Amino acid sequence: MRSSGSLSTILAGVLVLIALLMGIGIAVEVMSTVITLEGIAANHVNTVGRVAATYSGLITQGDTLISTKGPVTVIGVVTPSGFEAINLTTYEYVNNGTEPELLLTNVGPVMLDPTQPVTNNPALDANPISYYLYHWVSAVITTRQNQQSQYSGVIITLGNNYYLLHIDPNYVIGPLNSLNTYITKDYGIGQWGCEALYGGIGVGGSWSTCPVPPPGPIGTAVYSGYWPQIIINPINNTAIGISLIIPNDTSFIRQPQYFTLYVLSQGNEAWLNSACQGTHSITQIPNPNPPYNPLPAPNNCTFDMTWIQFPNQRGITCYSHGWVWCTLSQIVTYNITMNINQQVPSKYYLVMVITYPQGYPSQWFVWNVTSTGQGYPVWLDATGQPAMVEMPG
Repeated sequence: MRSSGSLSTILAGVLVLIALLMGIGIAVEVMSTVITLEGIAANHVNTVGRVAATYSGLITQGDTLISTKGPVTVIGVVTPSGFEAINLTTYEYVNNGTEPELLLTNVGPVMLDPTQPVTNNPALDANPISYYLYHWVSAVITTRQNQQSQYSGVIITLGNNYYLLHIDPNYVIGPLNSLNTYITKDYGIGQWGCEALYGGIGVGGSWSTCPVPPPGPIGTAVYSGYWPQIIINPINNTAIGISLIIPNDTSFIRQPQYFTLYVLSQGNEAWLNSACQGTHSITQIPNPNPPYNPLPAPNNCTFDMTWIQFPNQRGITCYSHGWVWCTLSQIVTYNITMNINQQVPSKYYLVMVITYPQGYPSQWFVWNVTSTGQGYPVWLDATGQPAMVEMPG
């Protein structure tokens, strides 16, 4: 009887152990499934948040959310501890904790993860200038000639380094680091920082010449209307074709004299020595000072714009109402062949500067060109393409 009882006890124990192991296995599988689903959900929310951020002009840098096109309202935040209502309208929000936060904003969800680096480049992450990426700043910079000078512009990345970009006149300075650069004033990021640096009421009561990002029209001291449109087609390894279209109803202060195109490679700090051909290309520009002899054009990609002022051409005559504004009655198209004189970079900035008569500021635009396609001009904000809007159902 003792043998039989012992055997029954052992058998019962084995059965209990098997059941326990099966229970543990099921629990582990359930937990694994839950964790996987949580990961998928987190990745989905993170992706949606980043897409919404790009579309709305928001930038996420690790634990910081920055708005580049106006204030953003943070309605609340979801953390592992639960939901917290915030209702804060600001240009910058910082996650002071150590865990990820899902911000619910008026333009969509945005994920802030302090554990993630600002960029994917450790060399850039370690540089304190990274805090000012896409910010418009004034800075004291020590050059190779050991000269300290004050410069202003926007902080961008070229290759694996930070540079300060100034437009009209065009130049880049760098590489920048904490040893050769001291930021004296941070005007802010994106459009708002640009206007803070160059702002103030200009000619005709308009703002500065900082071009408001698309999709809306811009209204500056010298230009009123939508961005010029560009279509880029590859010709060969060293040349591209550009169709530059200025929409009808675009208005210029007085008569625009000419525009010039520049190409800045994103792979390094080089301004490329481009040469252009096309209708209305010019090699000389007006000289406003005695003896008024024509001057050489800024480069080999300069195009005349005075012809659009004449009636029965493309625009209503600029010589009306005391040389105030002229408006295009039809679109103006410049078909341009640009020879880069080297391998066309995979990524570059295409800069357009419109020059007006003496006493008026220039108007500039910059396109972020990726491969051979037209990029969304977001170089003042975060890099990347415009977000797609996906509706439910």
